[in-house]
Amino acid sequence: MEASFSGQSMTASFYPNQQTSRQGKAAITIFVKPESKAAIRAALADGGYGTSYQEGIVNLLNELLNKQNRQSLL
Repeated sequence: MEASFSGQSMTASFYPNQQTSRQGKAAITIFVKPESKAAIRAALADGGYGTSYQEGIVNLLNELLNKQNRQSLL
């Protein structure tokens, strides 16, 4: 349950410009060596997971979760 100020949730009042697609989601940040970024993106794309980091990682994790009979991320 979130606090409400003038009809807005507390989150909305602190982050008024948050993208609609990000509402109700949490961020996960990973750090890699700068020179490995291109190889990671290529591996995700070549593996059929997607061409962006976010899409590729989410699809890769969903595949892993499905193999483990766990609930998918989406």
